[in-house]
Amino acid sequence: MSADPTPELELTLRNAREEISRLAAAVEALGARAGLSSLSTHRLNLVLEEIITNTLAYGYPDDGEHALRVRVAVLDDGIELEIRDDARPFDPLADRPAPYLGPDLSRRRPGGLGLHLVRRLAREGRYETAGGNNRLIIKMDKEIEKGASRPTPGAARGDD
Repeated sequence: MSADPTPELELTLRNAREEISRLAAAVEALGARAGLSSLSTHRLNLVLEEIITNTLAYGYPDDGEHALRVRVAVLDDGIELEIRDDARPFDPLADRPAPYLGPDLSRRRPGGLGLHLVRRLAREGRYETAGGNNRLIIKMDKEIEKGASRPTPGAARGDD
């Protein structure tokens, strides 16, 4: 199996929950094209789902249609994802107290676990907001499936 040169995905999503499954399918296809391990593809989908779900749930005070732009590139040194939206400003990478992860379920509080996982899976990240738009860039480690060829720089993309 041969991998795409610089496998990349660009997708514009509507602010609707059903778009998450479309994104997940596109990420699975990208992972297969890039020769990513199933673990790397799963982690990438987890991070994207958490960010997009939180944006949809808390980012839009109106019922209007909004666009979220997602770009994912599988690079030599890892995976880079970028999300742009016009939701309320919110930095998911900001320091927050870690949620309680111990065995006593009575001490657990709703919320915070998904973003905790995002911060743990991100090797590095940057959030910025300007002119009513948010931009989040996250870099993650990657694993290549055994027997898959490594991507090399080029222009192939999985645009939508």
